[in-house]
Amino acid sequence: MATDHRARAAALRAKAGGGTGETEAALRQAILARAAGGPAVAAPCEALVADVADASWRVTDAEVAAVRTAAGSDKAAFEVVMTAAIGAALLRFDRAMEAADAPR
Repeated sequence: MATDHRARAAALRAKAGGGTGETEAALRQAILARAAGGPAVAAPCEALVADVADASWRVTDAEVAAVRTAAGSDKAAFEVVMTAAIGAALLRFDRAMEAADAPR
């Protein structure tokens, strides 16, 4: 039985950017887009999201603390980090699918 990975990726994208959460869905959608190379999100999330998406080893305690303070909770800060990680992973998945579909 074949797995429809594209459908699962689309479902993950929709779940991460929609529904209810500690943060507003609009922010999570913006974070998904930013992590996939889109426009910057508002500070203090921008620095953390950019680092999670592009070079997670650069994430600092100060970036996380700033988002925690602005978002109001550890859960909200975690949601920002996870959404950025999901957005970055989905970007890489999309690129891999494009490469797999490219004529040889």
